[in-house]
Amino acid sequence: MGGKSGRTSQFAAAVLLAVNFTAMIFSGMLFAFSLWVIASPATLSSAIEKLDSPVLKTLLAPQALSVSLGVALAVLALFFFFVSFMGFYGAITKSQFLLFMYSALILLLLLLECALLYYFTSTLVEKGLQIQDGQWTHALRIAFSCCENNFNVTSAEAIKLPWSCCGRTFYPDNCTMPDMFRRDCQPAISSWLHRYLTAIYASLAATHIVLSSCSLLRRARSHS
Repeated sequence: MGGKSGRTSQFAAAVLLAVNFTAMIFSGMLFAFSLWVIASPATLSSAIEKLDSPVLKTLLAPQALSVSLGVALAVLALFFFFVSFMGFYGAITKSQFLLFMYSALILLLLLLECALLYYFTSTLVEKGLQIQDGQWTHALRIAFSCCENNFNVTSAEAIKLPWSCCGRTFYPDNCTMPDMFRRDCQPAISSWLHRYLTAIYASLAATHIVLSSCSLLRRARSHS
């Protein structure tokens, strides 16, 4: 019985170590990126311009690379690094306090992620893409090969279309009415969400519950 419990604890520890070590690496990379944004946005903008990715060039446009963005990314990276290190170090040392706090934070993050996901997806379903939503709309137009319905007009009036309404090859401002996607973004996104949103919620819940359960299993073994 003790051997089986020990193997279960070792497996839980292995899961925690692998997942949290990977998360710590990505957190470190995000923190380094945030420092680059803060320290030298001009060189970062020059590096992005050399990439063959219109989406990245738009999302990380020079005007978007502000100190406030860098600080926000740095805080986010430090928070995730802290949580990941808590799970990583707790799995090694079998600290009951760290493992319990890690399990609680993972479940709280699940609730927060589900709330944010519900807010943004419900907004997309109700309103569709809006011009004031910002640069991330370009990525959604390209992903769904769509354009907003309010651009689908037949009048001769000149309308400056977002480049992403025609695809990435029309970056930065070569999109015209004859080349634009005819698919309306709102029903396209709504249909995709109706098909996959439940699976996304289930994946989020499963991932967080597995990590939380592994943490509690490791804690229970250390207590025994």
